[in-house]
Formats: sequence, structure tokens, C-alpha cells
Amino acid sequence: LKRIRPSKLSDSPSHTSIDIGSNPSLTLLTSSSDMEPKPLRNIKKVLVANRGEIAVRCIKACRELGVRSVAVYTDADTTSLHALLADEAIVLRGNNTYTDGSDAILDICRSTGADAVFPGYGFLSENVEFADAVATAGIIFAGPSSRSIKAMGLKHEARSIAEAVNVPVIPGTSLISSTHEAIEGAKKLGFPVMLKATGGGGGMGLQICHDEDDVPKAFTTVESRAGALFNNSGVFLEKYYPRSRHIEVQIFGNGTEVVAFGERECSLQRRHQKVIEECPSPFVERKPGLREKMLQAAVSYASQLQYKSAGTVEFLVDDETADFFFLEMNTRLQVEHGITEMCYGVDLVHLMLYQADCERGGQLGIPSDELKRFHQPHPHGSAIEARVYAEVPLLDFAPSPGLLQHVSWPQGDGVRVDTWVKSGQQITPLYDPLIAKVLVHSPDGRTDAQKKMLAALASTALQGTQTNLQYLSQVLRSDAFTKGDTLTNFLATFQVEVCAVQVLNPGVFTTIQDYPGRTTVGHGVPPGGPMDDLSSRAANILVGNNPKVELLEITMTGPELMFHESAVVAVCGAQVPVAVDDEERPMWSRIIVKQGQILKIGSVFGDGIRTYLAVKGGFPEVPLYLGSKSTAPELVLGGLQGRKLQTNDILGLAPESGSWAATATPFSLPLSAIPDYVVSEVYCLNGPYGSEDVLTSEGMGTITNSEWTVSHNSSRSGVRLEGSRLKWARTTGGGGGSHPSNVFDYGYPNGGVNWTGEYPVIFSRDRPDLGGFACPVTICSAEMWKVGQLKPGDALRLRLVTFENAMEITRKNEEYLKSLAALADGQETEVTPPKTIFGLQKTTSILQTTQSHGDHPHVTYRQGGDTSIIVEYGEQVADLRNTVCVQILKEKLVAQDLSSVRYEPNLATLTVHYDPLQIHQSELLQHLMKLDESIEEIVGIKVAVRELSLPLCVDHPTVKEATERYMESIRPTAAYLPDNVDYLRKNNALESRREVFDSLVKTPWLTVAVGFFVGTPILFPLDPKYVFTGQKYNPNRAYTPSGSVGLGGSLLAIYPVAAPGGYQLMGRTLGTWDMMGTRPGFSPSRPWLFNHFDIVRFREVSKEEFDQAERDFEAGRYVFEISDGVLAMDEYIAKFDAAARDPAHQEWRKRQTAAAKEMGELEQRLFGEWTEAKAAETSSQSEGGGDAASADAVTVESPMNANVWKVLVKVGDVLENKQTVAVLEAMKMEIKVLVSDAQAGSVVTRITRPPGSVVSPGTPIVIGKRAT
Repeated sequence: LKRIRPSKLSDSPSHTSIDIGSNPSLTLLTSSSDMEPKPLRNIKKVLVANRGEIAVRCIKACRELGVRSVAVYTDADTTSLHALLADEAIVLRGNNTYTDGSDAILDICRSTGADAVFPGYGFLSENVEFADAVATAGIIFAGPSSRSIKAMGLKHEARSIAEAVNVPVIPGTSLISSTHEAIEGAKKLGFPVMLKATGGGGGMGLQICHDEDDVPKAFTTVESRAGALFNNSGVFLEKYYPRSRHIEVQIFGNGTEVVAFGERECSLQRRHQKVIEECPSPFVERKPGLREKMLQAAVSYASQLQYKSAGTVEFLVDDETADFFFLEMNTRLQVEHGITEMCYGVDLVHLMLYQADCERGGQLGIPSDELKRFHQPHPHGSAIEARVYAEVPLLDFAPSPGLLQHVSWPQGDGVRVDTWVKSGQQITPLYDPLIAKVLVHSPDGRTDAQKKMLAALASTALQGTQTNLQYLSQVLRSDAFTKGDTLTNFLATFQVEVCAVQVLNPGVFTTIQDYPGRTTVGHGVPPGGPMDDLSSRAANILVGNNPKVELLEITMTGPELMFHESAVVAVCGAQVPVAVDDEERPMWSRIIVKQGQILKIGSVFGDGIRTYLAVKGGFPEVPLYLGSKSTAPELVLGGLQGRKLQTNDILGLAPESGSWAATATPFSLPLSAIPDYVVSEVYCLNGPYGSEDVLTSEGMGTITNSEWTVSHNSSRSGVRLEGSRLKWARTTGGGGGSHPSNVFDYGYPNGGVNWTGEYPVIFSRDRPDLGGFACPVTICSAEMWKVGQLKPGDALRLRLVTFENAMEITRKNEEYLKSLAALADGQETEVTPPKTIFGLQKTTSILQTTQSHGDHPHVTYRQGGDTSIIVEYGEQVADLRNTVCVQILKEKLVAQDLSSVRYEPNLATLTVHYDPLQIHQSELLQHLMKLDESIEEIVGIKVAVRELSLPLCVDHPTVKEATERYMESIRPTAAYLPDNVDYLRKNNALESRREVFDSLVKTPWLTVAVGFFVGTPILFPLDPKYVFTGQKYNPNRAYTPSGSVGLGGSLLAIYPVAAPGGYQLMGRTLGTWDMMGTRPGFSPSRPWLFNHFDIVRFREVSKEEFDQAERDFEAGRYVFEISDGVLAMDEYIAKFDAAARDPAHQEWRKRQTAAAKEMGELEQRLFGEWTEAKAAETSSQSEGGGDAASADAVTVESPMNANVWKVLVKVGDVLENKQTVAVLEAMKMEIKVLVSDAQAGSVVTRITRPPGSVVSPGTPIVIGKRAT
């Protein structure tokens, strides 16, 4: 055994920072090379029967001592670091199994061959029955004997032992059994007293009584909690010392000898739970001789038990007299053990494992002479520990479960962090909210340690769910802590100061957005950002922010916010009432909200639907995700925990917010400078697929001459329109799919008006970035702010303009914002809202074409709005020559490294996104054409690729469940129902289901694109006999399991996460997206697995094998099989060419075409029958019985265009004022329909619009009759 020399603890040359896994913050101080820990000799494998940071701590110790570790974890802890770092990790079913799963844990010990159990603290660490069961099983319990645990488990017995060895105890009583006894005992002791549960611990089962009146209630409470929490309802009384300290002594025994490792000050407690601890105690340091007395008392006490392993003897110390009294002994490792290690140069976990190893070898414990060598009378320097919790200090320290989006810990000499979390960790409400322990040590004493801790906390970043970081820093800066005068009651009156906004009411749908969002990321990551980027930037300008700063986007109804610090704000966008402490304030103004005031933003009235709240300085504590703070709530990505705001969310403000507010001057924009939110027409550009090879001129006329109505089924991803059907120039989409709107997948332009079958949608901020549906026209980018203000029921027309017209709109928008900024800055200038009117324009979808030559296919350059050009190779048929050209052109663009240009490759297209203010469309077009002309012969090309091997479970049960859910909730009959695989068999003229599965496992698949949503790989088979086709779901599924493998058109997709979708499902592999990029194969800047041109090979596995692989993936333990290779495109092109000449293959292709036609006709018929049935059902639901016309009838009506999601009343119910009678769904929001004061008291006579009905403003949902 070697002891770490305390004099070297802070010298970096003698300590190694050990990286565990990929998290550089997880470091543990170990000895220098000449004092390496000695490996264990008898124990080979340790099961860690705990979770969280202590489990990680033990796993690291096992690794340092040369033994293997086994972690146990519950489903809620799947992503915990302890499950990732252990050599083996076994799941415990159920969330209480850390405490009631002792039998399961012992079974795991046997099955894994573990010969020791490390209990940690809490859970089973002081469970006598568990310790006995472990010993009975022939396994070493790395802790004290069950006899010691039992003796210390009952506090009144522990007091008796103290008295027996002359250790002072707090004046108290024996067990009491009634309120009367409690009152009499309290009178004898003198108030105040403390009622204690004899079986309690961890600060639970305690109640302070200040007078006789407090006793009855306290006795009932403690007795009840004692029985419920500890299975022992015994209660006793102790004298309560209000001016006292909690000081504990760390001991370690080997069964015969006990040594002490100094004391720890643990007086900083909240609700009897420790918050900040330090070693040594500043109080003890000021009292000569006190340390020696306390240590001797602790050793005497533990020696009486013949104690072995680590333990702590806790004392209450009177601050006035320095008298100390025995409180209890904890027969386990304490949470705060680390600060003792830092001051005394000992690794207590190593010692516990050494003790267990000696026991395993037949000894009583560590030889006494070796154990005594660790003892030293005085500490070296000072150490402090701060416990970091997921809790909300503003809400009386309520636990704050949720997502930690970004985690970064301090590093440096004398700094240690014990934690179990990493970025992306979900803090579960099921367990203690402790996130980490931050520990610091200074050889130069307490003052320097205090400074070091404050610096460590300041450099800690925990963004996402709320924590107590600021609270800890404020306590550490307090005069009382600086002087060492903190008593056990100090935190009860300590007031935390918060520079933040508290959400009292979040409104209907309020999210954090910044401009322009994630426009350069691609790979299926939505650009995000404000839907109305004109109003949002104006709001930021008014408060003095950069227009790009994050702000709140408010949809329909705004939030109610408490400002805990003064701030400068502005509200712009659709008209809403704004009030500060119920005093009305104007929109489009600079408003000062003072500390303690409440800002309330009401519901939109008039035109538009979105409003923006900017706060000077933004929200600095919201983390950046892939370069932006914007929220994509449908993908749970970015913003605050990837979601809309919720009640009691806390948004931190800039530290300067108060001083900014103190010097700000109010300002209001003139009414004449405010934009008009009546959106009756929106300008768009032709393309990319408005050309006459896809859409007839009549069809284009329908788009530009019709009035379109905004559907309730709209959201941030797209604004759906209802209107006339288009006349297409073809009957099918060929290789793209069976519907004429289908094309081969391509990168979608921002603002593309996308026809998904017969239904158009304007792609917006949270849109998919690629797909296989045509966009005949694309909204001008500077007109998208208008699209962001469209609400269900609005009517609009689409007007075609030229690229130069689009640039003029952009210039006017920018000039408006520039003049607004000048006016807000005090300059005299005229501000005119942007408005442009263009006449009929001659436009084109196709910018240029070039002819084919040799193996090089012809090229079509398509216009994708004013920010994209789609380079399309060949025809709409699968030809690897097209794919090769896409790859070569992409590589040439990469080599050019053009600024403001981004590209999205696909099977036959390269979508090039650009900033038209940086490079003109015509200039980029010429550049692309020259690059394509420079492509030499593609014969003989070889491409360096990665090869990925993925496990595949065909017909996985969850795939079948998704199909059944679709049939039950969306559409019961379709050509592809009830079995997608059987549909694909029929659609491709195959004999068996097995042939469908063979297409997956018997050929490599080429990744032709990565995008759509969150890194979805789009795959094409490199064998012509497996080029199958299939239509897409119509309408889409609402749910698809993560890792689902599906076919749409002739391309395969792997669903990276659980999501809606429309591909025909065939099986499951692993998810291919890791939001925080912490799993093997991913990174924080690259949370998607696939690259363009990766080769994928599926290997078939059983359900059991797949389920285990999925568990490993979720825990971060799965390592993808990835290797480098070379793809010889010639071989595969030749293979496809040979198939085209093969009569047998061509015969199958004919049968395949005929089968697809037959299935298409079947689907057309079934779809028609389904839509007719839906229409009939709606009509039936709409038929009235005349109730609403009667004089005493009361109607509760829909306030907007929406879908009825829930009806919460039934016939016969009596309506109450403000009662919610129905919940509507529109634009991914829930809208409550409330009973008015005039309607209250009516009796419901009929439900006119049941769930699933589509309603418009004024449509009766519930009819009632006035009470007589």
C-alpha cells in the first residue's frame, strides 16, 4: 500500500489527469509514477451497486487497481456515465431497483462472476439484509460488517454505545411512543428540541419544535415518515442547539485498528442536507486541542464496534462553548469524502477496495502497520466541496429534472470534479438531483481555496435545466463564509439574488430563436430562426441589440414574465396587448421593466400570428447548438431544452441588464413606420420544378391565379395551403415515385412551395432539407417574413417575379431595418415600411441546360428561389453516371472553398445554396457550368469511401406496431396495408417476403444523400436486381421507430430518430443521430453518423441481438464497425449496363412496372374511398338538430381554424366559468376553448364537433341549454 504524499497533492508534475471515456473533465488525482496504486491480488471483478458520481468514482478506482467493474443501471440511467465507463453494464428493470433489487443484483454478481460488491452511499449501502445476503453468497461486501451497520442503524442505540465509551451525547430521551411522552420529554430537555426518527438518515425524519404547540404535529409527521421511509416508526427527542455546527470525523478501520483522517465542517446545510463542506473545519482550526479530542472520541467510538472500512462519526458542536456531542455514525463512504482525500493524501475508495481484497484473501483486513502509516495528525492545506444540484433556488430549491444541453467542468491544479453527467444528459426526477461535486484544494490555506472554488464555479458551464451554481457562488462570497462563521441555520435565512426572468405563464407557444439560425449546417438540421425575420430583427434593434441576438418568438398568445432584474425590452410583430404590472405599454417601443415587475403579453388581435420579445443582452445562459440558440421544438433541438417555454422556466439575463435599464431612455416607433400585417399576396420565383416537363402551363396558372387558404395543419416546418388541384405534365414521377409530383430526391430550397401529392406546403424555418416532392415555385427569401405571419384561414395569392425583383425586395427590407436603427439611435430620418408592387413577369424555372457527351449526362440548372441552384444530371432514372458527376462536382466545389456557398448532394442532383448578397445568381451559374465542363471522362473513377456495417432486424415488432398504430389512428386501408413488406413484394413482382429482405442484406448500399431531418441517410442499392420501388404513405405516419429502414420511390432511408414518416417499413437498425455527439462515431459538431458516398452493408441479426445492440447504443457503449475503402464506380456502372441488356432482367422490369401500375390503381381507388368516407363522416358530424336556433340555446364556438383534438365535456354536464370544454390543435399548438361568464351554468345538450373534426371561427363545438 502506498499513500499519496499530501505535500505533493497540488504539484502537477506528481499527478496524472486520467481521462475516462471521452470526457476530459472526469479526472482523478493519482500518485506519481513512483507511488502507483498496487493492484488488488484477490478480487478480480467488482459490482458497483450504486449510480451517479459515486458509481463513476468506484469504477475509476477499479480501473486504477487493475480489476474489472460491473455497473447496474435502470432505464432512466441508460445514458449515465457509470453505465458507459464500466467494463460491463447490466440493466435493472424498474426504477426502484437500486433499493429493492437486491436479489437481482446478487443474480448479476453470480452471472458476471463478481467477487465483491461496492455499495457507495445511500441505496443499499447501509442495508443490513443486503450486506448479509452478499456475505452468504460468498461475495465480499466492500464496507463495514452487517453488525456495525445494524448497531448504527438505530440512532437511540447508537447514543447508548457513545455513552458506553464516554463520548458526549446530546441530551435526549429514549424512544417515545406518544404525543404526551414527547411533550413531557421536551419540557424536561427545554425548548427548542428536535424530534428524530431512530432509523433515519440523510437529513430525513427530523422536525424542530420551538414550543409545546409544535410537538403534536411534529410527532405525527416524524412517526409517519419514519414508518414509510425507514420501515421503523421509532422516534426520540434531542435538545436542539440553534447556534451549532455540524462537524464530522473521517475514520477507517480494519476490524482491529481504527485511524482518523481529520475532520470536515458540514454546517452549510439546507433542510438538513449538506451543500458546501470543507476540510479542515475553520472553527476547529481556531480552537486549540479540539481536533485531538474529537478525533480521539471518533476513534474510541468506532473501535468499540471493531469497525472495518470507511465510516464517519458526526458531531454537533456548540458554537459558543465548543462543546461537542455525538450525533450519529454513518457506516459508509460519505458524499464529501473527497476533501479529506485532498488534505490527507489518502484515497479512501482505494482503501475500501484494499480492505475488501484482504478479506477476500482470508485476512481480517489491511495489516495494521500499513493502515497506521496513512495516519497523520494535521491536514495539508485546505479543501472545499460544493454540491451542484439540478434545482431552482428561486422556487424554494424545487428539483429541476430536465436536459443538460451543455456541460463543461473546470480544470487545473487542485481542482477535481466528481460527476456522472455529460452534455445531453437527461436529469431524471426519480433520483437525487445531485449533478456533481466540485472540489478544490490549496496548500496555501482556506482563503486561497475559497478563491479557487469561486474561480472553478465561474468556469463551470451547465446549460439547459436549472442548477444551483449561482447560489453556491453567492454563499461562498458571503461575509459569513469568508470569516468561517456559518452555522447550521445560516442557509435558512440566506437570500439568493438572481439576474433572470421567471416564466409565470409561457403563453401558447413561445420559443427562443435567433437570426439567421443554423443556415450553414445542413445534413437535415433545420435552419431554424424567427419565422418573421423582419419584426424580430426590428425588436432587437429597438433595444440596442445586434439584430442576430436571441429573443422570444410568441405565437398567438404571449407569456407572463417576472423580471428579477431590471431590463430593456421591445415587443414587435402582430398586434398584442402589452402591460407592465397591468399598466399598458406600446408595441414597437423601447420599454424599461424594473426589477420585480411583471411583463404580460396578451393574445394577437387583428392580422398576423407571431410577435417577438427582445431583451437587451438576450439570454446568455441559453446554450449554442451547432452555432445557434434557435429552437426546433418538433425535433427537440436547440433553445431551452429543445422545447417551447414552460411555467417556471428561468431565463438568465446579461449581468449588465440592470445598469442598461438604469440608463435607457424610452422610445416609440411612429405608427407610419410599422409594417402592414395584412398578407394577401406573396411573391415567388419559378422553380425548381415549375418547368413544363413536370407541370403544365395550366398547372402553373393554377398556382399563380388561384386563392389559397392556410390550413390549420401548419407549423414552423411548413405552412400548408388548401386550394385547387394541379394539372401535371406526366402521369407518374418515374423513378421518383408513383405520383406525378414525385421526383428523385434533391435539396429543398428555403421557401419552396412543395407539393406532397395533392397538398402544397410552403417550407419554412424548421423544414426538411431534402426530399422527393416537386417544388414548382419558391417564395422569395425577403417575403418569408410574411409567410411567418400567416394564420389558419388566411387567404393569399402567389405572384411570380424575377430574380432581380426578389433582390429589390431584399434591398428594401434591409434599408428599412437600417433606417429604423438610425431613428432608434436618435438620428433624424424617415422610416418607411418595405412594400413593393410588381406587374406580370416572364419567368423561367430552368436557368440553363447543357447536352450530354460521352459518358457525361446532360445537365439541367434549375432555379431554387433566390438562394439556391439545383444542378440536375440526366433524366429521372437511376443511373450511377449521374451520381458520379454529382460527387465530382461536389469535390470541385469543396476545393474552390467559395464563401457563403453550401451544397447538398443527392442521387442525381447537387443543390447549391448561396447568399445572393455575396454572389449573384448569374455569377454562380457560370461558375457551376465551368466546373461541370472541367469534369473529364468518368470512366475508371475510384472514390475513397467509408464502409459501415449495421445490424438489421427484419420485421421487428416495433415496426409492425407503428403500422398498426397508423391503421388505428389515421387510415385503415391502403395498398400498402396491413403489411408494408408484402406490399413491396407485390409492387415489385416478387415471389416471397424473403426476396424483399434479401435486397437489404445481399447488396451494398450507396449513401447518395444525408439530410431530410437530422442526418437521415438516403441509400441506393449497388445491384440492379434490388432496385425496388414503392410509393410513400399518404398521408404520412405520425410515428416511426428510430432506426427504421424504409423504401420510398427507389431509395432507402434509415430513420435516425423516432419521427413521422412515409417510407415503407422493412426492419430496424440502430438510430444514426446523436444530438450531443458524445457517442462513438459522432462528435458535438457532427451529430450525424453518415457521410455522402458512405457504403452501407446490413447484417441480419435476431431480435434479441438487436435489442441488446440498441441498449448498448443508448448507453453510448456501441461502437459502429467503420472501415475505409475504395469504390470502383466502373464495376457497378458495368453491372447496371449489363442488366439493361439482360433479357431476364428486362422481363422482370416489365413485370415490376405492370405490378406497380396495378398497385397504384388499387391505391388510387382505396384512397378515394377513404377520402369519401372521411368527408361523409365530417358531414354527418356537422348535421344539426336545431338546438342552436332555440331561444335558450348556448353555443361554445371555435375561435379559429383548427382540428378538434379533445372534447372534455359530455351531454348532461353543467358548464362552469373558465372551464375548458375542448382542446383544438392548430399549427402544432394546443388551443383551449373556454366557457365564458355568460355561458356558465348551461347544461350540455349536444357535442357537434367530436375529436377529429375540422372547425373554423364561429363553428359550434358544444351546444348547451340555459338552466331554467
